[in-house]
Amino acid sequence: MKVAFVGGGAFRLVGVLREALAYPELFTDGEIRLFDLNMPRAQAVARMVAKTPEYAAVNCRITCPTSLEDAVDGIDMVGVVLMGGSQRTFHLGHKISYEHGFLSSDNVSPNGAMLALKTGTLLLNIAAKMERQCPGAWLVDFANPIAVLSGMINNHTKIQAFGICEGYTNHEWDLARIFGRDEQSNEVSVETAGINHLSFIVKGTYRGRDLFTSLDRRLRRGWKMCHMQAYRGAAVNQRIARGIELLARYYRELGVLIFSTEGDGMEHMHYDECVQHQLGRKQAPRLAEINRRLARLARDRAAAQVQFELLLKQNLGPRFWNSAGHTSSLDWAARSKRSAFVEMMRGRAGQTIPIVTSRLNAGAVEGFSDRTVLEYSQIMEKGAVRPAGHYHVPTVMHGMLAGIADHQTMLGDAMVTEDPKLLAAALLAYPIKQFSPTARRLFKNLLTLNQAEIQPALRRAVEYL
Repeated sequence: MKVAFVGGGAFRLVGVLREALAYPELFTDGEIRLFDLNMPRAQAVARMVAKTPEYAAVNCRITCPTSLEDAVDGIDMVGVVLMGGSQRTFHLGHKISYEHGFLSSDNVSPNGAMLALKTGTLLLNIAAKMERQCPGAWLVDFANPIAVLSGMINNHTKIQAFGICEGYTNHEWDLARIFGRDEQSNEVSVETAGINHLSFIVKGTYRGRDLFTSLDRRLRRGWKMCHMQAYRGAAVNQRIARGIELLARYYRELGVLIFSTEGDGMEHMHYDECVQHQLGRKQAPRLAEINRRLARLARDRAAAQVQFELLLKQNLGPRFWNSAGHTSSLDWAARSKRSAFVEMMRGRAGQTIPIVTSRLNAGAVEGFSDRTVLEYSQIMEKGAVRPAGHYHVPTVMHGMLAGIADHQTMLGDAMVTEDPKLLAAALLAYPIKQFSPTARRLFKNLLTLNQAEIQPALRRAVEYL
């Protein structure tokens, strides 16, 4: 098959492509194209992939086209790995959000909505090129907020789009930890429905038995968090343990089992508590702190680039590739086991693969319109995709999920129509402090901050807030 990546200068693609190339049926006599506005980075990633043992074992071309048209011409699947807008406005958006009492992230949050506005034009441009150059190809979007962007493409273009999240295997770790072991389990099978970062397991088994019966027995009394492996460090283990404890808490209190313990989704279930936790001393991050953070990110990126280029000059043998990932600075080089991108490639090639992605509901989940963007279990089979079942989300969560899903779907509609009034309505549909003066002030300030990076017509949304 032929696969193109937009944002092909991302180092993480080395691990993704190592895993993909380990399936020779995918890329024997095939082609991988890496396109990036920073062409030297794409070329560097291509050279690194060419050094991998998996690439050496497969007769596959890897190229770096100089135009988006050439990158997607005749392709089977287009993967998108990028971030719209500047790091500065994104981090300043955190500050503004916290000042107004709102959480902030790159996905399910008001700041995530701004990121959608900055990335949406890029995705629409890619889809337009695909409609001309490869109309039957799949667009697989990893750029957040994936639900907004995949919903927009599916509702307003002829391209079939999927929003993927690497967290779709988090439950294999989360449930194993509840049952007593800090490891990824292949003895878990689940089906899910909801929104990206706040989906719920609606059916499942653990070691061949009903998951919910087993959980009831495990959590009945005296449950404690399992022993955590030390290699991650205390801070990371503490954060993981907090997520698992919340998972157990909400199952006990509400009877709901969160599919993936992604922070900004789960935090909607204890919103004010999380805002105060993020604020620390109940103050938003100061500008000086943001500047230090941005400077640190720039230094880290530059250091990673230097390390990457030094490695390109070396003969990297089996020892390097086998040990990649054992240190955090080389995570990008390790094979990305169970990568959502790789699973999508296998499905596109015709294999039968279960997957969880964000796309239009199309009747899969009861109580939502067909054009609403949701996350749910699907089956890829013979190069086509269908829902894995017919689902109901937990009743206690339906209102929250419907509010976020409608907000995300409307954002996509507003970007395509360039309707500022619709954009204002989409923002106010976000179901936290909905329609309040505080929410209106927040979105006005965020739009003002990001006005230079969003479509000119949409800047007038402040007039409707």
